[in-house]
Amino acid sequence: MVEIRVEDSKIDKKKKRKTSVLVIGIFENEHDFTQLNEIDPFLSTTVEEIINNKEFKGLLGSNIILYTVGNGPIKKVMLIGLGRREKFTNETARIIAGKAALKAKEMGLADLSLIPFSNKLDEGLIEAIAEGILLSLYSFNRYKTNNEENGSPKPNEVTILANSESSKYQPLIDKVNLIAQAVYFARDLGNLPPNECSPAHLANFATSLGNEYQMKTRIIERYEMESIRLAGVVAVGKGSNNPPKVIILEYSGAPDEQKPYLLIGKAVTFDTGGISLKPGDKMDEMKFDKCGGCTVLGILKAISSLKLSLNIVAIIPCVENMPSAASYRPGDIIQMYNGKTVEVLNTDAEGRIILADAIAYGINSYHPKAIIDLATLTGACIIALGSNVAAAIGTSKELIYRLTSISQETGEKIWELPLYDEFHDQLRSTVADIKNIGGRPGGAITAAAFLSNFTCDVPWVHLDIAGTA
Repeated sequence: MVEIRVEDSKIDKKKKRKTSVLVIGIFENEHDFTQLNEIDPFLSTTVEEIINNKEFKGLLGSNIILYTVGNGPIKKVMLIGLGRREKFTNETARIIAGKAALKAKEMGLADLSLIPFSNKLDEGLIEAIAEGILLSLYSFNRYKTNNEENGSPKPNEVTILANSESSKYQPLIDKVNLIAQAVYFARDLGNLPPNECSPAHLANFATSLGNEYQMKTRIIERYEMESIRLAGVVAVGKGSNNPPKVIILEYSGAPDEQKPYLLIGKAVTFDTGGISLKPGDKMDEMKFDKCGGCTVLGILKAISSLKLSLNIVAIIPCVENMPSAASYRPGDIIQMYNGKTVEVLNTDAEGRIILADAIAYGINSYHPKAIIDLATLTGACIIALGSNVAAAIGTSKELIYRLTSISQETGEKIWELPLYDEFHDQLRSTVADIKNIGGRPGGAITAAAFLSNFTCDVPWVHLDIAGTA
């Protein structure tokens, strides 16, 4: 992973520190080169002339590379557009820093230096820049035997040139680095192909994570699921030769008397749709139906690395949804862990069935303070909000508000969808308590309405990450 450090804003021969490329952000229609002038007055004059001649306008994300002459400490300069100043946010900084890192990677540069994109330097801006650099340089090349990237350098060292006391920012960079490692971990798991990430494989990854951070780990096997009435998980998973697993990890960072937060992650390691078979087009992407569970494992890695003062219980129901003579069928009726009966109308609406069992089991076993579940649950969510926004639906307005507020700071977009009583009406069954689909209208919401039947009175929020995963 790339090393990021924060130093003062001096690049000079005396310190014998050079840079392959210096990244300078330029706001649209502005000509402020104070910071650049402090580093190199001649270079400042050159950039000013380019801007005045409108050879570079500072449009958001645009860039131009300038080559320097002589043996100076700066080999190249990358001007990158920041867009209009009034629209600039930490999320803009995050995106622009990522674009700069990717451009440096494209040029085969081993290092880069960057002047922060605002005179008002603060922790939020430094954090955003570091996140943009680290997360943009992620790649998944595990299965490439002739990987072209291995033959060319990519940035492994980034220096952020602060114009203030730089030492106070380094601990923040270290924290961002731990979070990025957790994100990489989750992305690696999500990208694994189904033949190398069955429920058993994912359980092994979780067990290794638990051992690394001294978390209590438990894997519930199918025979035990049957005895403790986790019939929903059993039903969905029984069509595959790869048996279902329920993964439980407990992180204890606070006193035992503090109730835990319950995190539930859907992990369908591959989803054919079962008997209600999906179309063949893009079915390969159904390896990503495990991303809710992978995200929960990444969250636990981050929390453990940061040693947060929380108690967390993570439950990941893990299955492979396959068509076979043993598969559950449309028309089946399942009695779930909490006793409610579910009429199956579509076996491709399997995620809500395994999540419901996990939620009910978690409430009964751990008496949580609040519940957050993450799941690639519905294509309807993508139709409603697109691929870059997750839906938040739940029973706790306070928890939804906290999540959506944090999402604005992190750039991980979340939007609340309403859970009105009418959506529950769509799930009424004539032969069971509820059915597992409510029709096309409001499909993302009726999926959440289904889950709400299993949450009791515990504050709960469901995050549908079908698009964002």
